[in-house]
Amino acid sequence: MCEKAKKGWLAVRTGFFFFVLLFFIRPYPAWGAESDTREDIRVGLKSRYEQKESITLYNTRLSLGFATDREYRAEITISCEEGLTVRAERGAFFELQGGRMTAERTESLAKRLREAGAVAYPVLFSAEGAGVYLPIAENGGTEEGARLRCEQAATACGVMLKAGKRESGYLIRLTAGDRILLADGAEGEYPQFASLEKDEKGIFTVDLGDRRYRGRIEIGRYGGRTAVTAVNVVPLEEYLYGVVPCEMPASWHQEALKAQAVCARSYALVKAGYHARTDSMRGYRMVDTEQSQVYGGAAFENERSTAAVNGTRGETLCYGNRTIAGYYFAASGGHTENSEDVWSFSLPYLRGVPDIYESNPSKKPWSGTLSREALANALLTGGKRVGTVQRVTQEITTASGRVYSLKVTGSLMTAGLNTDILRNLLQLPSTKFKMVSHTDVPDQVAVQGAKSSEQRAIHDCFVLDGSGEVRSAEGLAEQYVVLSAGNLTNFPRFAPEEGEYLFAGMGSGHGVGMSQSGARGMAEYGFTYREILEHYFTGISIR
Repeated sequence: MCEKAKKGWLAVRTGFFFFVLLFFIRPYPAWGAESDTREDIRVGLKSRYEQKESITLYNTRLSLGFATDREYRAEITISCEEGLTVRAERGAFFELQGGRMTAERTESLAKRLREAGAVAYPVLFSAEGAGVYLPIAENGGTEEGARLRCEQAATACGVMLKAGKRESGYLIRLTAGDRILLADGAEGEYPQFASLEKDEKGIFTVDLGDRRYRGRIEIGRYGGRTAVTAVNVVPLEEYLYGVVPCEMPASWHQEALKAQAVCARSYALVKAGYHARTDSMRGYRMVDTEQSQVYGGAAFENERSTAAVNGTRGETLCYGNRTIAGYYFAASGGHTENSEDVWSFSLPYLRGVPDIYESNPSKKPWSGTLSREALANALLTGGKRVGTVQRVTQEITTASGRVYSLKVTGSLMTAGLNTDILRNLLQLPSTKFKMVSHTDVPDQVAVQGAKSSEQRAIHDCFVLDGSGEVRSAEGLAEQYVVLSAGNLTNFPRFAPEEGEYLFAGMGSGHGVGMSQSGARGMAEYGFTYREILEHYFTGISIR
């Protein structure tokens, strides 16, 4: 919020306020560089700016406007040396009807109400007209009383009132210094802000304090909520500038970065659209977290990642004639997975494939224990009250080595956990794991000799390690990883204490689509980004 009340045009007295407003109501570019708004996507800034009591924009010069059917029109410019704050307002809004509603007539009505002892402010309603606002608490009366006083003054001015949708949650107050500007966005027409000044890197960004964003920032009360949320309305390619370096280290091979850019672009195109009224009320389908794709905005951009985006500009994954979502994850643990074995729906281009180039995964093999109590509590969070856990059994394992179904037998009931629900509920890095209890002997393997085979503990054996050296397995890490037939298999070395269950696994993420670590390995081995994507997505083309 601007503290220097006399330094911005919003700090002048109310009578002069609408003269300035009229002067600035004209078409104005959304931001400095040209942008094809048809390529804009909407990203809810969930990580920092979702459901806040107020959101502050720290730019010194902004345009304020509205977008209808994806067409943005700037209405006014706002200058304030210390930014402005946007918060929801809960008073009564009244739209004026009766001839062309000029700013002067609106101000005249607000002035009459103030002369009568009411607290009233002129309002900018979307891009359509003007009105007045009465904060109920400050008036010290009811909404009906405020409306009655407003109707009486409106009649004296020769106009009529139409009540604003106070209950719908589209009422936004913009505060700067000791003056306020009010804007009531209709559904899908929330106020949007665009920077009119370049930052230190020479790009137009809206500054929210913790983060800066290209494009525009829209602020609304989506779904009728009482708090405000910021949404970044940004051209697709510029959005990718802030995604690729957050999803894959910029130091990785350029071909891996290009593969990541194509996946992220395809995912965004498929996921960012609107298909139902609930989406319209929510205002966005994409967010800036792992729930969609991690997006950090302009401050996270990197030259190498930006070059990968530009080097694949407009290219997407296609199956037939349709763009498909480019699913990806951190590491597979040796083999990716069929879509139906994770999400229960089968897609022909999401088939499990060997991931033999994932020699240096970003997420290493992992292990952890869960007590009976912790396991029961996790199940309770998922709505399954099993009581005291008595036994845990791996029921179904997929061809890639992932646990498709885990059965937990308790004193009250037996519950099954399937597919990716299992990973999320137990907060495991992946479902490619071995689960052992205190009664198991986990590192026993069959060793084939010259004439027969026998069961041996791995720690009593000599092994050929990744560098080609023969060494004793004694004293190795807490689990062994064995390469076999285009996949990796792990063997936990130790059993847990009684009352605990050990989960030892490989990989990180859901396992469907492109392994980021595998893409890195393939790129370092000499594969192009197209060859990488064609390996992980069966039967696709890149267009």
